[in-house]
Amino acid sequence: MNSKGKGLFGGVSALGLGVVMIASPLTAAHAQGDDSTDNGQPVQIKKVVKTVPPERAVATVSKAKVEHTSPSSNLLSILKNVPGFNVLSSGPGNLLTSDTAFTLNGFNSSEVGTTFDGVPIINTFLGGIYGQGDDHAVTPLTVGQISNVQVYSGANTPQQNSLDSLGGNINFSPKMPTKAPGVDVNVGGGAYAKHGDMSTVGVQANSGALQSLNGFKVLARYDHTDTNGFQQHVYAHVNSYYLAAVQPLDQGLTQLSLIVAHNDEKAQMPEMIPSALIDQFGSDYQYPTDVARNWVDSHATHVILGLNSLLNPMAVGGFKVFYNQTKNDRTAYANPIYNNSYLGYGLPTHLKSSSALNGYGNNFNIYNAALATQMFGSAAAGTQYQHYIDNYHNFGAKIHLSLLLPSNTVTVGGMAMQAKELSEEGWYGSKPAPISTGYNAAWVEHDGRNYWDAYAQDNMSLLKGRLHIYPGVKYAQVSMFAADDPAYYYYYGGSTGKTFTYAEPSIGVTFSPAKPVELYANYGRTYKAPNISAIYSLIGSTPMPQPITVKPEYVDSVDAGIRYSSAFGKFSAAVYDRHFTHIFSYSYSNVTGVTQEYNAGTADYKGFTLAAEKPLLDHFLLQANYGYTNAKYTKDFTGDNGTVTAGMWRADVPEYTANLGLAYENAGWYGDLSSHFVGRQYIAYNGGTTSDTTIPAYETVDLKVAYTWKTPGAMVKKLKVAAYIDNLLDKKYIAYAYVQGKAGATGNYELVQEGAPRFAGVTLTASF
Repeated sequence: MNSKGKGLFGGVSALGLGVVMIASPLTAAHAQGDDSTDNGQPVQIKKVVKTVPPERAVATVSKAKVEHTSPSSNLLSILKNVPGFNVLSSGPGNLLTSDTAFTLNGFNSSEVGTTFDGVPIINTFLGGIYGQGDDHAVTPLTVGQISNVQVYSGANTPQQNSLDSLGGNINFSPKMPTKAPGVDVNVGGGAYAKHGDMSTVGVQANSGALQSLNGFKVLARYDHTDTNGFQQHVYAHVNSYYLAAVQPLDQGLTQLSLIVAHNDEKAQMPEMIPSALIDQFGSDYQYPTDVARNWVDSHATHVILGLNSLLNPMAVGGFKVFYNQTKNDRTAYANPIYNNSYLGYGLPTHLKSSSALNGYGNNFNIYNAALATQMFGSAAAGTQYQHYIDNYHNFGAKIHLSLLLPSNTVTVGGMAMQAKELSEEGWYGSKPAPISTGYNAAWVEHDGRNYWDAYAQDNMSLLKGRLHIYPGVKYAQVSMFAADDPAYYYYYGGSTGKTFTYAEPSIGVTFSPAKPVELYANYGRTYKAPNISAIYSLIGSTPMPQPITVKPEYVDSVDAGIRYSSAFGKFSAAVYDRHFTHIFSYSYSNVTGVTQEYNAGTADYKGFTLAAEKPLLDHFLLQANYGYTNAKYTKDFTGDNGTVTAGMWRADVPEYTANLGLAYENAGWYGDLSSHFVGRQYIAYNGGTTSDTTIPAYETVDLKVAYTWKTPGAMVKKLKVAAYIDNLLDKKYIAYAYVQGKAGATGNYELVQEGAPRFAGVTLTASF
């Protein structure tokens, strides 16, 4: 348990090994995943690489942690023990009730870069790995498709940063084939304390290294998950497909790899529920299906073709071509007989009234109420189904070259990407609901975004490797545009766009006064271009679209800390200060039906993290961390959502997170008992301004126990039995909330997303 890289919080402990993983793309491409190198390749690389990585992950989720993940987890909930990390998504279906899937040191999921094998997998138009734009049931990746995770906080080196990396970057390393062949079959199931259950089945085949094909390896995997959620009427059915292949070339000095992940999901999503109804009917309450419901059919695909090569003893190069696609097809229903109100509270899906649909003044298309009445019995019945499509894809390439100079590693590289999006919405009186011209088309929108960047970074090694200085800079250009057809929200069709350019500088220093100790400090600036919603309010009301005035938001980050790593244990302490400028805010108009994005002032995020690991007795490991965040506005600002005053808390930012765990691993046994704490957090009005309401702090306890038996039989090699109890004490808590309405309005009430109750499950895996 004390071996390097084993811990949850440690990152890379061995300087020599860390060198290979960062400075050498040939080995680094998949060294963080399963064994994927051949013919002594790592030894050859170690002989020529003499520098340490310029920046390390503040935390990792190791291969062992991923392999022993509860079946109720998803690719984000496995990160909940990372310092400063707060997860909002629930269950293997990645279900959400809001656009925020997680926060990291106060920055939400649309402000943190997310990559898979170094390739961005975010929604390039709305931001975030999922959740944005009502995409609340999408599975980009499953736990079975990744090997481990690296979490970088703040501004890192240009090579590590990705799109939207304002508060940091999360990289999911792909699961890769191993040298040894084998087939694994797994089944599992479990139940929540009060309501809901789930079942899983999967198979994974590994070819092993085929000497007849020069060491070619391939891994194929299929998983199916059925989940009936812990809330009434909520479910998710996920089919997952995965392929990873590696072809060594040139005696292992060059490596060609292909990674394909595809996930289909059908789900009925949970809704935010008034807290009074939760108190009245219980934490599993959701609206009856004959009142309101919201279901989705989504697909996510990632394809990465990579080539990495040791060009000569002084140069290592890498190239990737990638394609990402996400399709989100959602239909929401509201029963017209309730007239948008049920038990005294508004419904999550709002019907358009006949008067509203007949056009606000003369600015919008006319709703054909007579036709709706003729077809469905009333004007309101003609809008009881709301159909929304959000389909986007990214196609691009990445390249980098590292020059392994004496006492210096210079890396240059870049990325180019083209993204397209189709967004449509319309109303109809029956399902399936077509989106067409006429009374039921809300909008038909075609968006585009072209992105490219180029960067250079250095890693200077001084004082025999004890001192490292790593300056770098990235130059990026983002061109965005949107074109809308005439529809209900757009009396005039049209298109507009804008190009943004910016430079992201960074510099860092590490110093090791003694072998187990490292001091570090770094500064960097990162940017995020406006979302596509910056264009929404500019088209439709006039023949000529208005110009884009929203500015990119950016963060200046300063980090400093100390790391200690030895056989005695590991310890790290870090402080950070992040100044957030031109913060994006959003407002929705019930009159125009359009979301508007605008800049809403500045904020400062200050905090610190502490993390420690200590081996205890034989095979036990004690793990603990604590993260504190103070995120407040620094200037007064008045916008569409109300007034912000300096010193006001940013909403949805836990004041602290903490984790305490005890792990055991020996002779086939694995155990993990962990406690997870989340501090209080201020919540917002749905108009955007922070309210005076907070959701209380909470804690949960999880238990995992597994045993792997190496069987004496020739056919079955291993049997693994694992048991999981999440939220062991069945703690009731609120994971997310907001106040319906705006500051000062009458009739406001709080809506909440309940946290998951106790879950108990078992999995069985047979290896052949």
